Amino acid sequence: MITIDEVQEILKPIPMSNVICSELEFRPKYLAMFFATIANRPEEFGYVIIGAKKGESTCFINGISREIDINEPIKVAIANLTDKVRIEYGKFQIESKTVLAIKIYKLEQSVFTVYDKLDFSKEEQLINDLVVACIKLQASRIYYSATEDERNDYIRDILETAGYNTKDQTRRGKSATGKAAGELDIYVEEKGFPITLIEALNLSSVDTGYIAKHLNKIYTYDSVGTPFNVCLSYVCVKDFKNFWDNYCVYAISHVYPFNMISYDINADKNFPYSEIRFMTTTHNRSGKITHLYHICVKIPEK
Repeated sequence: MITIDEVQEILKPIPMSNVICSELEFRPKYLAMFFATIANRPEEFGYVIIGAKKGESTCFINGISREIDINEPIKVAIANLTDKVRIEYGKFQIESKTVLAIKIYKLEQSVFTVYDKLDFSKEEQLINDLVVACIKLQASRIYYSATEDERNDYIRDILETAGYNTKDQTRRGKSATGKAAGELDIYVEEKGFPITLIEALNLSSVDTGYIAKHLNKIYTYDSVGTPFNVCLSYVCVKDFKNFWDNYCVYAISHVYPFNMISYDINADKNFPYSEIRFMTTTHNRSGKITHLYHICVKIPEK
């Protein structure tokens, strides 16, 4: 049975990657998603802590009401998984505040929620078309030493040719400083409705500060909360595999403006290419699930 000593240990100094923290989330739908995420990880078990928030170097205990009925939402969440997870849970007093700690054990087979699945048809099609645009960019020698804006213009033109309504450097949302509207690299819309934001950057290494700035800009610019967005990196390195491995490590550890509830470093498994790689992180934004695609494109040397 899960104990208070165990909970205190996993919350300091900062929760490990197999720990999901959520300040206040008792809806069965999202609890089921949390359970599925942990149950599919390679570790023997992991945790969901309700009433806490991950920071960059520590964990903040916000607490929940001691009177909240935890049994019913957990029961409903488990009932809505195709495979039944094994869990232990309880309320504990940490720093004079109440938290709900749930320990989830690994399953040998995948776990999926069975209701309210998102329609990924438009999302998948746009990502496929974006990968095609990146392949064409790689094949054009004129862009081997181009600027970020020149590469963005080319990607935007290819997407336009594929039938998308795109805009570049559109002033929308807040700037990184929060003082004025920011500029988007590529903004895709349909009938006036935002579809996705593509934030691009040139990289010659895993520059964590620079990457963090762009990752955070996506959420600053995305004022409406689109279902998915893209961080597109044009990468000029000799060892692309090493770069990609390090990028994945950083993308998983980065503290996003909205809580990351899962990630998939094998999201590109259906694509055979070695010099274009992508992964996804999944986030809970104001109670809705959103995805961020991290696409890295190796730019050949001249």
